[in-house]
Amino acid sequence: MSSRKVRIKVPGKARRRVPPKTDELEILIRDLASDGRGVGEASDGQVIFVAGVWLGERVRVRRTRQGAMTETVLLEVIEAHAHRVTPACIYHTQGECGGCPWMFMDYEAQVSAKQIKLASALAALNATHLSCPVNGSVRQLGYRNRAQLKTNGRELGYLGASSHDLADVETCAVLTDANQVLLSRLRDSLPNSAWRPRSKQKWITLDIDDKRDAPLIDKRQPFRQANDSQNAVMRDWLADKLASLVPEGPVLELFCGNGNLTSVVAERNPHAQVVAVEGDDVALEALAALNIATVTTQRVNLFDDRQIRALISSLPSINGVVLDPPRDGLKARDAFGSLFSECSWVVYISCNLATWQRDAQFLQDQGLRLTQVEGLDMFPQTPHLEVLSVFERQ
Repeated sequence: MSSRKVRIKVPGKARRRVPPKTDELEILIRDLASDGRGVGEASDGQVIFVAGVWLGERVRVRRTRQGAMTETVLLEVIEAHAHRVTPACIYHTQGECGGCPWMFMDYEAQVSAKQIKLASALAALNATHLSCPVNGSVRQLGYRNRAQLKTNGRELGYLGASSHDLADVETCAVLTDANQVLLSRLRDSLPNSAWRPRSKQKWITLDIDDKRDAPLIDKRQPFRQANDSQNAVMRDWLADKLASLVPEGPVLELFCGNGNLTSVVAERNPHAQVVAVEGDDVALEALAALNIATVTTQRVNLFDDRQIRALISSLPSINGVVLDPPRDGLKARDAFGSLFSECSWVVYISCNLATWQRDAQFLQDQGLRLTQVEGLDMFPQTPHLEVLSVFERQ
């Protein structure tokens, strides 16, 4: 005879909701967090994170606490930084759009803050002997060749600073001219019933690119660097480093995407095999269309231990590795151990300083030494930093 579990509700006291506690504080901003927010300390010892402030500023904030959750809102900048400026975007000024959190600071201060963060990462790696310049962007506005817009069929724009609301924007200061024209054209089609979210969807995503006349709807294109001029700087940097590394023998490229860096590796290594690895079929198709004779491709999920180990066991003896992973970095580090313990050099390009620092320590643990590092500002007006680095076996 089968038994059936029955859940019985037992009468008891209803849990009383604790009302939120709100107070106003004056704090000094002592640091900048990785997401760009200012960091200070309340008089009761609580660490406070505040958007829209800078290192050294004294500010007044409203703190709301409910249980373990704390929300902080900037009320007033009492003592402003000398490099604070009026943002170039009205939606930033009004606190609606969260896309360019550092637009209230001049560009010199932004680059300086990124250089300090990079130097701090090098100190944690015991590599303070290395210089770590940050290459600023020629264009600080009008540089984004692609973007993801959100729409509900009535409004169109970006997620707000809270990530819960839609900032309905008519213009965007960081879009290229071609993308600005496309944004205006998309707005002209509002309201649009075809863009109404389906059940359980809050927004429809429109992926725009200045090489396309129409957006991709709820479909992302293969990854493409969003700043053309800085991407050219990065490709030139890679070509220069590969020339000095003397890459004789097969080269492995991990997270090759659509071949943005693969073509550079092949040009600098015209007589050697390049094995380009990626997990996205559409990206690999784009790379295959380049028709580079010395490049062979493999489709591998580079976050899956089993697939990584199978890849490594199938490879010839690898001289060097080039990798440019997404923000998670080398998430499956242990599976890569045998590869990085034997190769002669690694060129690691990262879009996340925190995961780069973690992975740099891993590479050093495999007997590779960090010999060169630079920062590249791919996204002005934001705290994001591209890290360009070289590791060599001594």
